[in-house]
Amino acid sequence: MKKDFFADARSKITIADAWEMLELDGEPKPSCKSPFREDRSPSFSIHSEGKGFKDHATGDGGDVIEFIRLAIGGDHRDVRKWIAERIGSIHITDSKPKPATSKVIQYPAELIAGDFETWKAFAKSRNLTFPAVHAMVKSGILRFCVIDGLKCYVVTDAANIAAEIRRMDGKEWLTGKKAYPLKGVKKSWMPGMDHLRLAPKSTAVFVTEGASDLLSAIDLYSRYRRNGGRSSWQPVALLGAGCKELSPEAIGLIRGRHVRLIPDADTAGDEMADHWTKYLRKIGCSVDVVNLPRDTDLTDHLQTPKPQEFFSL
Repeated sequence: MKKDFFADARSKITIADAWEMLELDGEPKPSCKSPFREDRSPSFSIHSEGKGFKDHATGDGGDVIEFIRLAIGGDHRDVRKWIAERIGSIHITDSKPKPATSKVIQYPAELIAGDFETWKAFAKSRNLTFPAVHAMVKSGILRFCVIDGLKCYVVTDAANIAAEIRRMDGKEWLTGKKAYPLKGVKKSWMPGMDHLRLAPKSTAVFVTEGASDLLSAIDLYSRYRRNGGRSSWQPVALLGAGCKELSPEAIGLIRGRHVRLIPDADTAGDEMADHWTKYLRKIGCSVDVVNLPRDTDLTDHLQTPKPQEFFSL
């Protein structure tokens, strides 16, 4: 490691590089929206040939080291560790800001729909009903893959804008997280939203916190409809706390609809419900929130004998 570690990092990493490695929403440009907070209009800027940033609303600014520190919420020791884990594997060829490009999900393996036996085994392992799993596959919400010999399931949709990969055995990856670090995901799009394109405005939106709860929501809704439920809902999923706003296309699909939020019953879920209730009302949605028993999530209630309790209007 060089004597002046941070000087070496500043010479190799631009704000745009750090932005991409941190998988922040938005695009780093001379004038853009802040990746750290809700920003209605661009008040964030990248300058000094991609080496500096300034948040004109909060006054925050500095070089790439300070940018990373704000993003990970740590001190300079945390920044040093974060960079040390990554700098050896990156190859920087241009110190200028990267041009804005459309994100493309970089899947680490081929996605497959699977077969009858795969669906049956997956339904059993997740305590889901087979008809619901079959519907997830046919609608493009559920796919499967193998990464480093590990069987995985993928939650996505036909738009191929957002996705999340998790291990079938439920264990964490080496990163310490359950979700595979998938590059190119646009978190301002919620898996399941693609089905709103042809849905009438009377179709309400059922928003879960995370991909796993999306599968549970689809299963509960499938049971609700098979038991005679008549209300029309489209389950969708927020992929992580970093999602704070929707893309213009997503806003166009959800505006004017009734939205039901199903947050996890913890402090992070409380914050999610508060933020998204305000955000969705501002863009023209009516919103209500399902309050689950404390320290539970939707999947904990998958075996409820009355799924209609979640879908009554």
